[in-house]
Amino acid sequence: MPIFDQGYQHWQGQLSGHGWRWLAVARHGVRAQLQNRFVRLLLFVAWMPALALVTALTLWGLLEQQAESVISLLQRLLPPEMVAQPRDFRGAMWTVAYAYFFKAELLCSLFLVLIVGPNLVSRDLRFNALPLYLSRPLRRVDYFLGKLGVIGFFLAMTVVIPAVGAYLLGVAFSLDLGVIRDTHRLLWAGVLYGLVITIASGTLMLALSSLSRRSIYVGIAWAGIIFLSHMLSSALVGIQNDTERREIVRADIEAWVKDHPPPTGIEMRGPYPISRSTATRRVVTPDTQKLPDLSPEERTQERWMRDWSVAMSDAGSRAESARAARSYSDWRPTLSFANNLDRMGDWLLETDGAWELLGRTLERPRQIVGPLAKGRNVPVPSGPPNDRRLAERMVWQFPWYWSAGALTGLCLMSAFVLSRRVKSLDRLK
Repeated sequence: MPIFDQGYQHWQGQLSGHGWRWLAVARHGVRAQLQNRFVRLLLFVAWMPALALVTALTLWGLLEQQAESVISLLQRLLPPEMVAQPRDFRGAMWTVAYAYFFKAELLCSLFLVLIVGPNLVSRDLRFNALPLYLSRPLRRVDYFLGKLGVIGFFLAMTVVIPAVGAYLLGVAFSLDLGVIRDTHRLLWAGVLYGLVITIASGTLMLALSSLSRRSIYVGIAWAGIIFLSHMLSSALVGIQNDTERREIVRADIEAWVKDHPPPTGIEMRGPYPISRSTATRRVVTPDTQKLPDLSPEERTQERWMRDWSVAMSDAGSRAESARAARSYSDWRPTLSFANNLDRMGDWLLETDGAWELLGRTLERPRQIVGPLAKGRNVPVPSGPPNDRRLAERMVWQFPWYWSAGALTGLCLMSAFVLSRRVKSLDRLK
């Protein structure tokens, strides 16, 4: 059997550019991760929100075509104005649908990075494989980009590809090319948001992976930073909101009770009634609008209880307004990595403007009912009309550049950690 001469041979194949060396590292990492059944299962689960997004966009496209079956379904859920003129709300509804989609995919992405990322660098450190990488024509930046490309591939399969596919299907079911003019920004915003998630999550995970030779410790550190920071942020926000609400409501209701002392027969504990006569539980007759068979004392108690309920509702509305005003400068949500990514997504998608448009539509009945309700025994809606009520509840209101600064700082810190932990070949021991 002839033996091939050992030694250097002339390369007959096509030479690739230096800029694509990282792709070999990324390709090998992707193939290795796809052998993990948990990764494949999570990829399958991550496509479920995409099916919900396609369903929502399809239903809205059929509503624009005035399909009777869809109209009969959605008229129970949406205001008549939106059902009658769906094209006027096309951009807002698509934006809200994509916002919910990305919130769900963000959660899937964080879990996917938890499975894929811990062993990307830690395993190379554990088996001392870095000299094998860097002894070849591969720079450290190529190594970093290759490892980041592994995370980027799976996040693209989770976030970007489903978003683009849902957009194409939504346009197809709309049967109106005008939908591209109204919604094309969502396509580019989705791609850019996927890039933001990849860079922020990928660099942080690679930095954590370079700090330990054991992947299990890296996974615990990732879970601690992501989920514990979110729990801490939510707890601080909840405590602040509850404390402020109790203080405002108690101060307002104490002032009202001081100006309107309770009549005889109503027992109080502080500013709150703890017992009243059984007359307050009787039903008002629709023709007389009065409680039947009540003594003057019982009527006085009933009127006072109604006034106290209105005052309590007004105090709650004032507390909600104070919470909304404070949310524009509240730093507590920025302690959460997930909240910062969520805020960047809302800014890129312009979700706040979409919720404001929908809120303006939903607040119009309140503006009509409010004046007509006085003196007619109709419950007055809590608080004055506010077009931004939905936007303030559904979207973080602190400045987006706070989140951009926090994520940029984490990326720079992660890059510094990587540069210190993964050294060049001449400095490896």
